[in-house]
Amino acid sequence: MKRFKLLVATLLLPVLAMAQPGVGAVSKALPVKVDLGIKAGANFANLDGKEWESGYKPGFVGGIFGGVSRKRLGVTAEVLFSSVKYTGNKINFYQAAKTNYVNIADSNKQGEFAVTYLNIPVLLNFKIGGPLWLQLGPQYSGVMNVKDNQNLLKDTKTLFKTGDLSGVIGLQLNLAKFRASARYIIGLSDLSYNTATDTWKTRTVQIALGYSFL
Repeated sequence: MKRFKLLVATLLLPVLAMAQPGVGAVSKALPVKVDLGIKAGANFANLDGKEWESGYKPGFVGGIFGGVSRKRLGVTAEVLFSSVKYTGNKINFYQAAKTNYVNIADSNKQGEFAVTYLNIPVLLNFKIGGPLWLQLGPQYSGVMNVKDNQNLLKDTKTLFKTGDLSGVIGLQLNLAKFRASARYIIGLSDLSYNTATDTWKTRTVQIALGYSFL
């Protein structure tokens, strides 16, 4: 937890520095519009796969963003921490890894896993009209932590692969210094650590509000 807080503080330092008086005037003198700020919102995530309960479950997302734009085209990069929850089905859940259960009888139980990710989306922005922009691009997500809420498994590290590549499509409203976005994030990678299981891919709906210091 201490390392997590230190990483958050480190990521926020450039944002706080850019928020100091005078920086906004400098950015206005540049040939492109510079964007730098913080954002927070909600994830609604689903993990496809017969071992998992279908349905979009709520979680949190927050972090920093930065980007540049000119006229109708721009690019944005973000560093976000996000949390999601996945629920394993009874009986079918993680059958290929029975030896990983604390108790073999637990294979007949429903398990809930809270996963913390570090998300790095890099998005192209296309102005549709007025303050509305279309966003498209890839996102890399690294698994930072997996919490086994029912303590079913001996080792959660053998549950999910550590990285996930996704495609992002969304809309964003740029209203003065405020940003409001809605995205659909489609997982392209198989998250199953054990190749004997079926394919596990994520689907996430994300909504967030942001504030730009520039």
